[in-house]
Amino acid sequence: MSRRTIQTFLISLSTVALFISFALPLAKANTGVLTAAPFDYPTTLLDAPATLSDPKAAFVRLGKPVVELEQTPLTDVVDLTHAVALREGSGVFKRDYVCLQGTEGGEKILLWLIASNSPNVTEAQLQSLSEDQQVPEFCQALPQELLPVRLGKIGLGMNINDIKKTVGAPSYVDPQGWHYWFSQRFLRNTRNLQELELNWLAVKIQNGRAIKAFASKVTNP
Repeated sequence: MSRRTIQTFLISLSTVALFISFALPLAKANTGVLTAAPFDYPTTLLDAPATLSDPKAAFVRLGKPVVELEQTPLTDVVDLTHAVALREGSGVFKRDYVCLQGTEGGEKILLWLIASNSPNVTEAQLQSLSEDQQVPEFCQALPQELLPVRLGKIGLGMNINDIKKTVGAPSYVDPQGWHYWFSQRFLRNTRNLQELELNWLAVKIQNGRAIKAFASKVTNP
């Protein structure tokens, strides 16, 4: 293994570990009532190899408006949706987020847009809700013109076969039903310095259809 390959692997691993530390919320959901924080997901994300060179979910679409990960300020989302911005953690573990509610195929869904240690949105989470789950009061309802919600081109309720046709074969599938698409590529910034861009799209499949999904993007100079 070359020195460059080793350096690339170490950078990737440290960035993924930092992403995981941001992604795990401080609370978990209980049956019937949702906690006031984004959902958690297994650390099997770390087992997903970077099999892709182009990002599959570098943006979130709210109807026609687009939220670009790492580019769109969370304050712009607040202005667009009139959502309430919340904060948890501090220092490098600080994250701000908003909760939005909508529908997909007649079913209730939640969208969390998260800014981890950044003024810009770095992650988005989508989840389907069962009939007995109560939406937190601060979750702002999306108007019809800001629906449907898509992480890249992927939405909840989609059939796994249609998802694969849209974004290709997953980089990794874990025993809990999570399918991961993980891309890695080197870019040049405005100062002509090399940056490592990592993008994840993850979808949890139940009975053949997507019930949860998240997308995140990290650029490591």
